Amino acid sequence: MKDIGLIVSILFTIFPMLFVTTTFTYIPTFGDGLFMEELSASMAGRDISLLIKMSPPVVTTETLKGGQTPLIQFRLSDTATNETLKHVTYLIEIEKNGKRLLLDTFHSHSGNLGIKMRPSSAEHITINGEQDPILAAYTGDMEHPVSATGPIFAEGGLYHFIVTIETIDFDRTFLPTDKQPVYEGWLSVGYTLDKDLQINGASYPIQTLSYYDILKNFTYDSPKNELQFAMPFDWNLDRLKKVNVFVHEEISIPNPSPLAANGYEGTVNNINLSPNLLMLDRTNSTKDVVHFMLTKPVILDLAQKVADNSKNNQNMTNEMIFTLSPSKNAVNPGSMVGPNSMNMSMNMPMNNGSGGGGM
Repeated sequence: MKDIGLIVSILFTIFPMLFVTTTFTYIPTFGDGLFMEELSASMAGRDISLLIKMSPPVVTTETLKGGQTPLIQFRLSDTATNETLKHVTYLIEIEKNGKRLLLDTFHSHSGNLGIKMRPSSAEHITINGEQDPILAAYTGDMEHPVSATGPIFAEGGLYHFIVTIETIDFDRTFLPTDKQPVYEGWLSVGYTLDKDLQINGASYPIQTLSYYDILKNFTYDSPKNELQFAMPFDWNLDRLKKVNVFVHEEISIPNPSPLAANGYEGTVNNINLSPNLLMLDRTNSTKDVVHFMLTKPVILDLAQKVADNSKNNQNMTNEMIFTLSPSKNAVNPGSMVGPNSMNMSMNMPMNNGSGGGGM
């Protein structure tokens, strides 16, 4: 089992850079998230924010198999005062890979709605909660959440949330359809991939964890002593400019092993990454845990280079392709941390950090 506390500390240390709220003057609003989205929209001159937050913040296919039931919070507030708006009716749709998993109406008198996710092998999702007979909506809050049981959060990857606000301030007063704010955001369920690599006749277990989307095409290039893997990714620059986006990939490498080294270097779509984009955690003396930490400025820079390397948009790749290899010279943040220190520096650079031979 992973050191969940350390992962949480990483997420919250970089949090201020990931989820900077942007006020849009149009509806709908968008995000591209990790465990939390904070989105804003304007309605008749009133700026209102929607918080979509998953608790606990680290949810993976591994923790879900262990019986974890994440709680999703929906909180509508006044952007200027951060005051929670009351008597909110939410029309919530959840999709994954273009497939609708849930579409239903929920209401919270306090404005702070909770939905408990209970993944199961059932064919369809069942909602459990008290229903308002007039609104035809399930009612709940964070203390008494509604529950959703079925094929939801059962797989790793991005889950697309589309939330329409139907009432604010008054239970029975519906907003005009063309005035209802619509928010779009994404939450991530970490995808765990375990591989046993055969190197020089010996077996080495490698665990890879993606907090963005499902991993595929995991291979080991023996002549280069290099790991390679990929995941789906939409490189459209216009989309990326509008959303909050962060990519976090985690690779656990046995130490000692032929892959273990003083430092590590990586690429994304054949573009060299700066060593400071690879965090190195050595708090467990038996393994090196390498974190690819790609913030929005880095991803925008990579997207521009991916576009430049493509002949035209029709040939644009729909994958983010990673490589990771040991390096004698690279110095990664956190690489000097010993087993008795938990104070790893997690301050992520705001510069692009990609291209060339790194910075």
